Amino acid sequence: MYGSGANQFGGPLAGSAQRNGYGSGSGGGGMMGTAGRTVLEGYRDDIMNGFEKESPRYNPANVSRPQSSTLVNVNDTIQVHLLVETALGDSKEFEILSQEEVDDLKKQIKALSQRIETTRQNLAIQSKYRDAAISMAKLYSPTDKKRSLDLQGKRRSLLGNRSSSSDQVQEADRERLASERKCEELALELWSLEKRLMEPQSRLLKHTAGILQMTHKGPKKMQKSQGASQQNGMPGSPESIYTYSNARISTGPVSEVDLFDERSLYRTADRLDGLGGSLDRRDSMDPIPAPLKSPSREQLESQLKTISMTEEKLEDLNTRLRAVIVKANPQNESSYGKPPRAQTNAARSPGDAEVRLSSHLEYLERGIKELDQDQRQSRNDGAKDAALEETIERLNNQVRGLLLPHKPNQPMPPRLTGDGHREQLAYFQELVRALEMELSNAVSNASRGVQVQDNQSQMETVLTGLWEVIQNGQAEIKRRKQERREARMAQGFEPDEDDVSDDGDDPNEAFSLPAFSSKVQWLYSQATSLKDQKKVLQRQIKQQRELNSKTDATKDAEITQKTEELERTKALLLRTEADANSVRQQLSDIMEQLDRVKQAENQRQQNLAGGEAAAVRAAQDELTARNEQFAVVQEQLKSRTEKLEALEVQIQSLKAEHEVGGTDIQSRLAESEAKITDLTTQVAAAAAAQTKSEEMVASKEKEISTKESELESMFEKVAELQTEVTIARAELDGAYGSRAQRAAEVAANPAIQKELDVLSKKNASLVVEIADLQAAQSKQGAGGKEAEEREKILKKELAETIEEFEQMTKASIEWEKEREELERSIDKLRDERENLEAQLSDEKVKWLGMKSPGVDGAPSPGSTSTTVLKNEFKKMMRDTRTENVKALRAEQEQRRRAEEELRALKKQLGPGKSGLSQSLVT
Repeated sequence: MYGSGANQFGGPLAGSAQRNGYGSGSGGGGMMGTAGRTVLEGYRDDIMNGFEKESPRYNPANVSRPQSSTLVNVNDTIQVHLLVETALGDSKEFEILSQEEVDDLKKQIKALSQRIETTRQNLAIQSKYRDAAISMAKLYSPTDKKRSLDLQGKRRSLLGNRSSSSDQVQEADRERLASERKCEELALELWSLEKRLMEPQSRLLKHTAGILQMTHKGPKKMQKSQGASQQNGMPGSPESIYTYSNARISTGPVSEVDLFDERSLYRTADRLDGLGGSLDRRDSMDPIPAPLKSPSREQLESQLKTISMTEEKLEDLNTRLRAVIVKANPQNESSYGKPPRAQTNAARSPGDAEVRLSSHLEYLERGIKELDQDQRQSRNDGAKDAALEETIERLNNQVRGLLLPHKPNQPMPPRLTGDGHREQLAYFQELVRALEMELSNAVSNASRGVQVQDNQSQMETVLTGLWEVIQNGQAEIKRRKQERREARMAQGFEPDEDDVSDDGDDPNEAFSLPAFSSKVQWLYSQATSLKDQKKVLQRQIKQQRELNSKTDATKDAEITQKTEELERTKALLLRTEADANSVRQQLSDIMEQLDRVKQAENQRQQNLAGGEAAAVRAAQDELTARNEQFAVVQEQLKSRTEKLEALEVQIQSLKAEHEVGGTDIQSRLAESEAKITDLTTQVAAAAAAQTKSEEMVASKEKEISTKESELESMFEKVAELQTEVTIARAELDGAYGSRAQRAAEVAANPAIQKELDVLSKKNASLVVEIADLQAAQSKQGAGGKEAEEREKILKKELAETIEEFEQMTKASIEWEKEREELERSIDKLRDERENLEAQLSDEKVKWLGMKSPGVDGAPSPGSTSTTVLKNEFKKMMRDTRTENVKALRAEQEQRRRAEEELRALKKQLGPGKSGLSQSLVT
C-alpha cells in the first residue's frame, strides 16, 4: 500500500526522469556531467508525445483500489499481510517531519512542478523550431541525408552545388546550431529541475510512510480471550490476522498496561512529565513487582533500549546541527556549547531518561532557533544588496538619459538580477568615463566656436572689401559710359543702347548681406541675359548662312582665296585674342591688386594678415579649378571632333563601296575630296601659324622679363591705365559690335575658340606677372616715363590686334559658310549617284533573261519564269537601295547630333567676359 502510493505521488513529475534513467539517486551525480545532447536524446520520446503523463495502472479485480498492479489481489489476506509487514519494516527508519516542514516541501514541489511544465512546453516548441531549421538546412544539401546534426561540410542548394562559404548555407547552419544549442540547454534545465524535484518528493513520501508506520495499530477487533489462540505471540491461523495489535515491534503480544507510546519521543518536556507521572502512578498501583523474567519487565527493558537509541540519535543530530551552525557562522564556535552526551547504561531509570531526552530536545530547539536567526540575517543582507542594486540601476538610467542627446548609441544598463551590484557599478564607471569624454568634447567645441567667430569677422572684412571693389567698378563703368556717350554725341553719332541703359544701382549704398546678395544676383542675371543674346545672334548668323548660299563654281574660286585669308586670320587671331584677353584679365588683376594693397595697409594697421591671405588663396584655387574644368570641356570638344572625323571616314568607305556609279559622279566626288584635302592642309597651316604665334608670345614673355626693372613705378598710374583700357574696349565695341556679337562669331568656329582659350590661359599668366611687376614698381617709385612709353606701345599693339581679330573673325565665319555649302554639294552629288545607280540597275534587270523571239514571234517557254526573276531582282535592288539610304541618313543624323552637341557645349561655355565681370562673378 505504501510503496504504490509513493510511486503514484511522484510519478507525474519525476516519471520522465525515471523512465529515461536519470531519476535514481546513485546515477544523479554522474548525469550532471553528461553532455546536453545525451540528455536531449533521453527526452526524445517525451517530446514526440508532448510530455503526456503515463496512464495509471488499472486492475478491475480490485474494486476498492483499481489503480493497482494486476498481480495484486487485495482480497487475499496473506498477500496483504505480507505487503503490510514489508512496508512497516522498510519505513521503520524513515524521517518524520513537522507540519511547517511538510508545508515548505509542498510549496517547493508546487513551484518546481510549474517550472517543469513551462520548461517542457518551451522544449517542445524549440524542438519544432529545431526540426524546421534542420529541414531548411537539408534544402541546401538534399543528397547528404546521412549527415549528423552538427556536421560541417559542403552543401548543395536548390540551384546547384555551392561551397560552405555561401551566405545562405552559413545562415541555415547558424540557425540550426542555435536551435540545437537552445534545445540542449532546455533539456539540461529540465533534467536539473526534475532532479531537484525528486528530493522534496522523496522526503515527503518517506515522512508519509514513517508517520503511517508509527501510528499503525491494526484493526480494533482484539478479544480478551485471544491469548489461548496465540502461539509464541503469533496468531495460530491466517484467519486470526486481525486479532492482534502491533507497534514498531510486532513479534509478540503487548498488553494495554505495558504498551509504550512511541509518540512520547517527539513530545516536549512538560508532556514527558505527564507521561512519567502516569507511569509512576501505574507502578504505585502495582503492589507486587513484576518478576525478573516476566513479559512486562522484558517490555520495559526493550523500551529503555529504544530510549537509549533515540538519545544516541538525538546526540548525533545535535552534533551535526552544531557543525552546520559553526560552518555557517564560525564566530559562534566559542559561544555555542557542545551537545549533551548520551548514556548507554541499561540499568538507568525512566526518570533519568526523560531528563536527558529533555536536554537533547532543548539543545535541538536552540540550534533550530540559531539557524532561523542566521537565515533571517542572510535575507536582510540580500534585501539590502537588492535595494542597493536597484538604487544604482536608477542612477544609471538617469545618467544614461543625460548622455542620450550626445551619445544615442549608449547601451541600456544591465537588468536587476538580485546576484549583486557589481555589474551596475561597472556600468556606472563606464558612464562616468563617457561623461568625461563628452565634457572634454564640449570644451574643445567651445574653443572651436571662438575660432569660428574669429573666422566670421575675417570673412566679413573680406566681403566688405569685395563690396567696395564692386561699387568702385560700377561707378567707374558709369563714368566711362557717360564719357563715351558724350564723345559719340560730339562726333554726331547716336548714343549706343549700352551707354543709354542704366543698371539703377546706387554706388554709395552701404554694405549689408542682403545688398551683397542682391548685387550678386543682379550680376548673375546680367550674365544670363548676355547668354540669351548670344543664342539670338547665333540663330541670326545661321539664318544668314542659309540665305547666302552660292553656286559650286563660285565656291571653287572663293575657297582658294578664303584659305589664304584663313591663314592670315589665324595668325592675327592668336595675337589679337591674347592681347584682348590680357587686357580683360588685366582689369580683374588690377582690381585684385588694388584690393590686396588696401588689405595690406589694413593688415599693417589691424594685424589681419591671415584672413586676407586665405581669401587670396581661395580665389586662386577657384581660378585653378575653373581652368581645369575648362580643360575638361576642351577634351570633350576634342573627342567630339574625333567622332566627326570617324564619321567622315565612314562616309568615304561608303563612297568606295558604290564605285559602280557613273564616271561623272566619281569625278565630282574626286573634286570634292580634293577640296576637302585642301581645306585639311589649310587647317594644318593654320596650326603651324598658331605655333609661330606661340613662339611670338614666348618672345614677348622674355621681353617682359627683361623690362621688370623698368616697370617698378607703374603702381601710381594704374587708375589711368584702367580708364584707357575701358575707353579702348568701348571704341572696340562701337567699331566692331558688342562683346556678345564678337563672342558669338568666335564661338561659331570651334577651332578658333579652342585656340583662343589656350591663348587666354597664357595671357592670364602674363597678366599675373605684369601685376607682380606693377607691385614691385610701386615700391621703387622710379621709371615712370619708360612705363608710359611701354603703355603706349601696348595700346598700339592692342588696336592692331583688335583690327586683325575682326578680320580673322569675318574670315572664319565665311569659311564656315563655305564648308557647309560644300557638305550640301557632296550630299547632292551622292544622291545623284544613287539615282544613276538605281537607273542602271533597272536597265540591267530589264534586259536580264531576254531572248530573241522565235520564228512565229511567240515568247519562249521560260519567259514567265524570267519575268518573275526580274520582278524579284527589282524588289531586291529596291530593298538594297532603301537600306543604303537609311544607313546614309542615319549617319547624317548622327553627324548633325554631334554638331548640335558641339553647339550646346559652346553655349555652355558662354561668350568671353571682361576682366571686371569675371572678378565680380568669382
